[in-house]
Amino acid sequence: MIPWRDPIDGAPLRPDGPDLVSPSGRRWPALAGGWDLRPDRRDVNAAQQAEIYDEKLGELTDFDHPHNLTLVHQRGLLDALELQPGDPALEIGGHRSGVLPYLERHHRIEGRGLDVSPVWVKAQNALAAARGSTTRWVVGVAEALPFADDSFAALVAFDVFEHVTDLNLALREAARVLRPGGRLVCHLPVADLRGSFDGYQRWRDPADFAARQASVGHYHERLPTRMQMRTRLEASGFDVLDSTSFNVWVQPLHDHRLMPWLGKLRHRNDARDAAGTPTTRELPRAEASRFQKLYAKVAIPVAAAVAQVDTIGAHLGIGGSCSFVARKAAR
Repeated sequence: MIPWRDPIDGAPLRPDGPDLVSPSGRRWPALAGGWDLRPDRRDVNAAQQAEIYDEKLGELTDFDHPHNLTLVHQRGLLDALELQPGDPALEIGGHRSGVLPYLERHHRIEGRGLDVSPVWVKAQNALAAARGSTTRWVVGVAEALPFADDSFAALVAFDVFEHVTDLNLALREAARVLRPGGRLVCHLPVADLRGSFDGYQRWRDPADFAARQASVGHYHERLPTRMQMRTRLEASGFDVLDSTSFNVWVQPLHDHRLMPWLGKLRHRNDARDAAGTPTTRELPRAEASRFQKLYAKVAIPVAAAVAQVDTIGAHLGIGGSCSFVARKAAR
């Protein structure tokens, strides 16, 4: 059982009715099937990020049937984690993520999740209860994780660190809650885009590129380069085991141009979705749709074969994003 800790002073929290209470008397209210463990609700960036993703309730990612090349890559990162049954694993920034359900099915982990969006925390907790899982999500921020030191064997943060207010503090918190030797896997956009498809889009129309990125909470002026991210990980107590440039040429065309168009086409012709948009559904669908399963089986292998050309750019350090696998260094 993974105990909850006060995100301000690290003291253990105890239940008091529906809420959690610290020895100092600080009360953390129940919210969205978990608790509100945000130490500073005046964080403007965190509030903005929550507002953006509160409005993006949609189909949950199924890593068993990845429908785009990013998910194929991220599944490879998950499969490389050295997890044993019962190991505790933390995900920060869940949004539409199916990371913890995937790790539950394939590694039988004990899961915990944290997100700034109350809408997604509520959805993730409802889905966990529906599948009989002990995973619990809470509302919180990556810079103040409500867990004790050395709590987790693995921490997953896919497309999260670009959203946080203080990246250095978030990385130090990630190292703190991991056990010595525990693994961090993360994937995020980077600032050095030159030579990639994202770089071309930024060059062609800087204002449009910035607006589209801001619509999903990406502000490139705050992003690290690949080398800066590696340096920050190492300075936070990690040994970087691997880094891979991604989002080069074919992959962003497929994932960010073709897939949204196909998604709109599918929803427009799907009578099941005619009564509402993804933001009005009470819960995201927990299981892959027939379209997603078919696309994962038939089209993704073809797209992956074509995307092999991206490996040339990746070897040259070209790409709009990068993934990192890091190990918490021994003290």
